Amino acid sequence: MTTTLSRRAFFGRATAPSEPAERSAAPMLAAIADTCLAENGAYCRTCGDACAQDAIRFRLMPRGRSRVDVDADRCTGCGDCLAPCPAGAISLAPAKETPHES
Repeated sequence: MTTTLSRRAFFGRATAPSEPAERSAAPMLAAIADTCLAENGAYCRTCGDACAQDAIRFRLMPRGRSRVDVDADRCTGCGDCLAPCPAGAISLAPAKETPHES
């Protein structure tokens, strides 16, 4: 019998916060930086493909660019989108500080 680990468990993000103070902190959400390949005209959807909650969406803009939107209601702050990003344009930030919230 083989054991299958999720990406979250493999990279150490499966553990729940152990201290009550961490639970009461502001929830973390994915924040997309200006270095995002999709927003700069390249076809890249790796963060959206990695997001199991479908919290990352791409809205087509003129000239082949896409606007990356993070749905704050769906984003769990798990970090599954961080590692696959080839440009390193994704970080986790407190919910009130994410630049692309709608």
